[in-house]
Parts: sequence; C-alpha cells; structure tokens
Amino acid sequence: MKDRNLPPTLQMGMRSSVNVSSEVLEALLETPALHALLDSFSDALIVTDGEGRVRFLNLAAERINRLSRQQAIGLAESEFFQRSALNYEDFQAALNRGGTSALTRSREGRVLLSSTHAIPTGAYEKPFRMLTQKDFDGSQPQRRAALGNRPVEPQGLRDPQDNALHLSPQLSSIADTGVRAFRRRARLLLLGEPGVGKTAIARHIHRAAGWGDRPFIHVNCGSIPESLFESEMFGYERGAFTGALQGGKQGYIETASGGTLFLDEIGEIPLHVQAKLLKFLEDSTIQSVGSPLSKTVQVQVIAATNKDLRHLVSIGEFRADLYYRLAVLPVEIPPLRQHRDDLPFLIDILLSRINGDREPSLSLSAGCRKRLLDYDYPGNVRELVNIFERLAVLADDEAQEHHLPAELLEPTPRPQAWAKSAVAEEQDDPEQNLKLQVQHFERQVILRAMHLCGSKRKAAVHLGIDIGTLIRKLQRD
Repeated sequence: MKDRNLPPTLQMGMRSSVNVSSEVLEALLETPALHALLDSFSDALIVTDGEGRVRFLNLAAERINRLSRQQAIGLAESEFFQRSALNYEDFQAALNRGGTSALTRSREGRVLLSSTHAIPTGAYEKPFRMLTQKDFDGSQPQRRAALGNRPVEPQGLRDPQDNALHLSPQLSSIADTGVRAFRRRARLLLLGEPGVGKTAIARHIHRAAGWGDRPFIHVNCGSIPESLFESEMFGYERGAFTGALQGGKQGYIETASGGTLFLDEIGEIPLHVQAKLLKFLEDSTIQSVGSPLSKTVQVQVIAATNKDLRHLVSIGEFRADLYYRLAVLPVEIPPLRQHRDDLPFLIDILLSRINGDREPSLSLSAGCRKRLLDYDYPGNVRELVNIFERLAVLADDEAQEHHLPAELLEPTPRPQAWAKSAVAEEQDDPEQNLKLQVQHFERQVILRAMHLCGSKRKAAVHLGIDIGTLIRKLQRD
C-alpha cells in the first residue's frame, strides 16, 4: 500500500524487497547525483544511520529546520531536534509511544506533518531511517488518518513547546517574578529538587517575556562528557582535534544567539571550563576550540540546579565569581509535596493532554484518583507526568488502582497518622511499635529510591548503603 507521505520515487524504493548494507547506503549518501535528486524534492527529507546520527538532509529540510547540511551531519538525532527551528517535542513523544507521525511547528506558526520510515538494511544491522516533513492540512483524509483520524483545527493547535500544564497556579506565580527579572536582562538561577519543573518554568519565562520567536537552547550540562564540554559549549573549527567534523561545529552558545541559553544542571560544569564560561558572561565573547579569533554572541542566560552551589563554592568545586554572575536572582521552586493544593489541577490537565491524542479517552476510577491525590511524589512533577504516561499505556478506557506503580499502592501514612498510631498502641508494646515503624519507613525510602534511580544497585549508591543491606531491608517481614 502506498505511503502518501513520501515522494513517488521514494515510495517505489520503500516497496522494494531488496535490502542493502549500511556501507552501501553510506556510500550512496555521499554521491552528488543523489544529492541533486533529493534536493529537487519540495518535501523535507532527513536520513539517519543505525546509530541515530544525521547522515543527510536535503535543501527543503535545511530551510525548514534552519540548519545547514554542514551543521547537521554527524549530529545525534536528539541534538538535531534540539537545535532545529522546529519543535519536535510531540514527535518524540509519539515515537516513544510506538507511533511514526506527529505534528511539528515552526516559530512562525507553520505546521508540518513529520513522519519516520525505516530504510531496509542487512538482517543484522540497525536500519537507517528517513524523516519526511510536509505542510499539514488537517482537512485531507489521508493526513488525518496518519494522526488517528482526530479532528484538527489548524488555528487552534497547541504549541508543542507549551509546557504550561506543568505550571500550577503557585508555580505560575513564582515564574512571574522570573519574567519581570528576565525582561530587565537579569540572569536567573532556578533552584529546586529534580523534577520540580525547572525546565518548564524556564520555557515559560522565555515565552512570557515575549521571546517566543527566538531560539531557546536547553543544555543539560550533566549529560555532556567532561572531555567534550568545551567544544560542545563553545564550538570548534575544522581540524581542531581528531574526529572533528570537516566543517567544524557551532557550539550551544552561538546556536542560542539572539535568544535564551538555558544551562540545566549548572553544578555539573567541569571546574576547568568554568573560567571560560565566566569570561563569556562578563564580555559576551566566545572563542571556538582551534580558533585564534573571538566573536561576540548576545544571549540571555537562565541557569538551573538541584545542588547547593554555595556549598560547592565553599569546598572549591564551583567558582564563587561564576556563582554570583549566574545568581543575580535565585528563584526557589518548591517540591510538589509543598503545594499539594495544585494536585487536582495538575491531574486534570495531564488527563486532558493525554486525551488530546488518544482513542478511547482515558478516565480515572475513584480509587485511582484518591491514590494519586494521597501520594507524596518524591520525584515531583516529573514523577506525576511519568505516572500518567504509564496509565495511558496500561489502561484502556478507565485507569484503575492496579494500573498504578507499586509505590503508590504501598501504605504511606503521613507523620501525623504515625503519631496517632503510636499513641494508640503505646500501652501494648511501644518498643515493637517503634521498630515496625522504622522498618516501614526504611522500606518506603528504599522503594522510592529504586523508582527514581531505576535499579536496586543505583538506589543503594544513592542512599549510601551497600546492595546487600538494601536487599536485606527489603526482604524483612
């Protein structure tokens, strides 16, 4: 059956039963004749290899994504999505759910249908993939079919970058302070536990200040290897080091030129790079690795961390002068357990968001909703979002209690309830009652650490105990 999202020439190629090796595809993608052919298509075409790195994009893709072939080739798919002028958040969410198509949108409001297709390769090789992008018209049946036949109103499409659903009334009030400071060109430092919504608030500040049509570059400083940090942040010139791209590479700072540079997990920046970042903050100049020249780049900086930077300064792991450059206005973001009144609002908004692209619609049973309202969310808003993504997968039309993660089904009495229980049972066996309470509390802490860290071994490291101790405490009656 024809795939109407591909040009006719490529439809024929995709129907072919002949597989070619990755080496042949790589060589083919280097040929000027193929470049000329694909550049003639009006639809955007992006090819990634089996490792998920961009190997080719045609002229239409360059124009739509505002990235040259030279800048894009070699980038990991996730980094390409981040640097593009389009927003791929909904597309990436669709891929995570097993889908192949979703809408992407430019800063100017242009709406495109993005679809991905596997290119057959050898039996034991990871397939190359082709991403196609074309202007979206919600009235055309075949394109609505690609999105599950959901009605689409082009003028009312939600901006994929709109994370306002994470901003409850209290968080919105906090963000408003940040917006006022941002408009006065003050640097912001967002502080809070993991998952409280620092990224959502940074995006909200960027848009609410009237910068929605400018770049917003999110850099997770903790995910960049220390050896690559300087070249990734400041860019590098051709031949700067072994393995460098032929045309060099633009760094995150320069990519954010004229917009906002969001430095997430700022406490993870290597000490030897901090001096160079400080210089940029002082005079707005950068020097690419391998270049003798400096260039001026104007960006607005928002930083975020879950670490105590003052403590890092005191032990010599973070520069004091850099801290004061970044923390012109520190903004404390409270954990979800400290603004529980916002929970009903967040639950309803998340449920509405899921039902925006789901059939049948999802509802919550009374028991499920009560469990959600009673839980403390050590992972904060991020954990709440993950729970709803889980419910969207496991439940059909109504989410029940058994669809929830195990930690929500465990009894989690509040400290006040423990106190009442202790008073009631004190005359029976106060020592045994205290012991049971301590064991129960330890179990809850371990289960939450396992949920956040993803494994028992990582949870043990996080809690500062050995794996044997953790397993023994879990196995106690």
